[in-house]
Amino acid sequence: MTAYWNIIATCWLVFVLYWNVSALRMHAPKRVVPWTFTVANTALLYAGFILALMRGFDVEPLATRVAPSADGFRIAATLLVVAGLAFAVWSRIALGANWSATVRIHADQRVVRTGPYALVAHPIYTGISLALLGSALVGGTLGGMLGVVLVVASFWMKARMEERFLQEEFGAAYTDYRRGVKFLIPFVW
Repeated sequence: MTAYWNIIATCWLVFVLYWNVSALRMHAPKRVVPWTFTVANTALLYAGFILALMRGFDVEPLATRVAPSADGFRIAATLLVVAGLAFAVWSRIALGANWSATVRIHADQRVVRTGPYALVAHPIYTGISLALLGSALVGGTLGGMLGVVLVVASFWMKARMEERFLQEEFGAAYTDYRRGVKFLIPFVW
């Protein structure tokens, strides 16, 4: 199992480094969500990441095994990590300077409809969720799966807040865009 965790840890490390470097080219905000939302949502997100990326639990029922430990399964789960992070990076590149870590509207912001945004409205969250699911499946515990649920809940709340901001800022243009794409899962939801 260590080999899979080494690959997963390397993928997440490269992803975090890229994410932090690319965050340096953000536009100044025009409108920002209240800090209370950001703090609560970030706490939920981090709690989920900690649970999902833990290699082992000593506390029941979090330590309960819920996924197979076969090598083929772990290889497939590791490939989910790679695919998910690649999708998130592609999404981040397509979004460019419109991206921000918090929910906000920028002065020069526009509705992005290309690349992964032609498939789903919140592809960064889709990619990170897929990668985190793969990570948790390699660990195989109930605690890891609980972490994925917390992260997806955090992303769902943040995406809903973003949608409210975007709808208020862009009106019919955003409504038209959302008619053509799903929320988080391409062709499904």
